[in-house]
Amino acid sequence: MKDKQKGKLICKILAGILGMILLLCLSVYFTLHSYYIKMNTVNSKRETEWISVSQNEEKQEQTEDALETETMELFGDERVFNILLIGYDEREGVGGKRSDSMILLSINRDSKELIATSIMRDIYVEIPGHGSNRINAAYAYGGEELLVKTIEQNFRIKINRYVSVDFFVFIDIVDKLGGVEIEVKDEEVETMNGYINDLNFLLVNFKDTDCLSEGGMYLLNGKQALAYSRIRYVGDADFERTKRQRRVLEQIFYKIKECNLTEMNELLEVLLPEVTTDLTEGEVISLMLNMNTYKKYALVEHRIPYDGTYSFRRIEGMAVLGIDLEENIRMMKRDIYKQDEYIPAAVFGIKYPRKNG
Repeated sequence: MKDKQKGKLICKILAGILGMILLLCLSVYFTLHSYYIKMNTVNSKRETEWISVSQNEEKQEQTEDALETETMELFGDERVFNILLIGYDEREGVGGKRSDSMILLSINRDSKELIATSIMRDIYVEIPGHGSNRINAAYAYGGEELLVKTIEQNFRIKINRYVSVDFFVFIDIVDKLGGVEIEVKDEEVETMNGYINDLNFLLVNFKDTDCLSEGGMYLLNGKQALAYSRIRYVGDADFERTKRQRRVLEQIFYKIKECNLTEMNELLEVLLPEVTTDLTEGEVISLMLNMNTYKKYALVEHRIPYDGTYSFRRIEGMAVLGIDLEENIRMMKRDIYKQDEYIPAAVFGIKYPRKNG
């Protein structure tokens, strides 16, 4: 009799524990689900066939017009998840907004790295269905989907998902994080103040509010950080601008590492409603559950085009960057996937221009 009572007690305890675990799981799910539904989510229209390429696989050479086809060979690896981060300015461009910042964020689970690869907006490429133009024009022509397709078809790297956000949200993000530490050069101050006053006008602030008097190390607030990120015609033009953007993102990354659960929740409440993404709910939940792991990853930065693989050109009155696509593809493969073997252009099925100029 005692054994039966003991058995019933054990069953009740086990049932109680299982019930608590179930409630906990449901609580976690509904919390993460509440985050997901705050975002502007879309179903991806891309149905591009993904065929991983390796050095040992034999591929038949395709035709020059492979850029216009829906089925193509892209390099990918299940250990690496590529998310294209798109920052746009809602106010920019009378003929349609263009992507102001494009950063391919690669989560490499093998090397335990977050690899941020900036893509320069003046790179001259083929845009499917629209001829040749600067790469950021793809966003104006067809939004996130066409921009992703353009990058994939030119650089032959699989982009799993995208996340796009208006640059203005960075003001609130940086302010929520308590600012970012950035060293501002003397020659950057005047241009930066010009952007700050543009923001003052839009935000109905007094003129010269938050302007800087000189260069130096600053704890920039959101408005100042956005103005700093937009500086283009100081130093090495857009090359240095993308470096500034990565510098701000790096500071944001390190600040997020230090956030507790309450601070992280407040940050997500600000950010998520401004995000448009084709990430699925399962992918978002997976990313959030692994957030503490990813916080420990090293942040590595690169830029497309790589040094020595481009030249300045003027085409139809536009100042553009002519780049060696073949070499940039090889170096992206090396840095993102940690594979450095040479793959000739014929494997990818198109003829790449060598260093244009």
